Amino acid sequence: MIRSVSRQVRARARAKRPRLQPRTRTPSSRYYGWRIVTALGVTTIISYGTSQYLFSLLVEPVRAELGASRAVLGSAYAGSVLVAGLAGVILAPLLDRFGARLLLSAGSLISGVTLCALARAPNATAFALLWTIGMGAGAALTYYPVTFTVIANWFHRDRARALTRLTFMGAFASTVFYPLAAALIAHGGWRNALFELALAQLLIALPLHALVVRRHPEDHGLHPDGAAEATGWEADSGWTAAAALRSGSFWLVTTAIALSTFATTAVLVLHVASLVARGYSIGTASTLAGFLGLAYIPGRWLFDRLAGVVALPRLLAGVIALEALAVALLAGQRNLAWVAAYVVAFGVAYGAMAPLRGALVASLFGRRAYGTIIAAQGVALAVAGAAGPAALGAVADAGGYAEALWYAVAALAAGSAVAAVAGRRTTA
Repeated sequence: MIRSVSRQVRARARAKRPRLQPRTRTPSSRYYGWRIVTALGVTTIISYGTSQYLFSLLVEPVRAELGASRAVLGSAYAGSVLVAGLAGVILAPLLDRFGARLLLSAGSLISGVTLCALARAPNATAFALLWTIGMGAGAALTYYPVTFTVIANWFHRDRARALTRLTFMGAFASTVFYPLAAALIAHGGWRNALFELALAQLLIALPLHALVVRRHPEDHGLHPDGAAEATGWEADSGWTAAAALRSGSFWLVTTAIALSTFATTAVLVLHVASLVARGYSIGTASTLAGFLGLAYIPGRWLFDRLAGVVALPRLLAGVIALEALAVALLAGQRNLAWVAAYVVAFGVAYGAMAPLRGALVASLFGRRAYGTIIAAQGVALAVAGAAGPAALGAVADAGGYAEALWYAVAALAAGSAVAAVAGRRTTA
């Protein structure tokens, strides 16, 4: 009798205990995708810091030692942009089929080896060819189009937040590598500096790409965002590349971003020189331009806040319009306050553009051929990015910097209008 009562009491006690919900295999806070985002944030700083932000610091010392003209060195950089765009298209089907791990690792290896080879370049022609081909190939394999593909595969609901975190970290590439590279060049010369910067690619970026990056969450029994079950964002969901490239939405969005790239790339090349031509010292002009990197950060935070509220094509139209307003402030500047306003407005808009582009392609076309689609778009952007500085530089030579900047404003206004048409088309 006592035993029976005791069993009943224990049974009732067990029944009153709160039942623990079964744990999913990957709670969102511990989802492996966030580890990938952090690793790619570090490698993005290195990838852009040892190429895009390094180049401007090499121009004068390389020119002085090797006798290279600014035109030859400028062509080398423009050539690397075109190589990156074309190589991206060729490699994109491999990216969609096999994932980014091997490609990212190869990119770090190529970039590191190329930096070592550049350090031993015997003449200007060798330097230009190495930079064009080697650094262009390295960029094709490690820049945002590849890392965005990784994010698109590992995240759906949290995609905007993941892209924001990745590009937020990437914004520190200039903050870290401008002073670092400048100090290395001043201390040991540009050749030694290139050897030392190559170590960042080979000893940090390469291991992170090889050991942390994975292809798809499904390959490891996971779902995007760490969800407990499939969410409809499977690896085969979305458009084929051929269907996307035949769609009006792709060409409207690509045209809008290409117009923005044409103008903003030129502005970034011309803005310091335009300020110096108007009487600012080179130190003041460079310092003001340097603050752009800090302004990127709130732009990426703002994108994260607005991505779930505003349709992405319409957000694109607004971002490009803000770029146009910022450049108009610079073109018509009357005092330092106007220049400061340009830095803030342009930095916010330009900072928002990178994660916005990545999220927009994913939202329109899905996971299935994301790498191929964004790489195809990248060709148009590479051509625009190479053409902008050349075209508006010629305008500046003929009519002055202000005229060139107003042409940039016109291109940006056109880009915003095209994006607005895309917004009406995709949300109708």
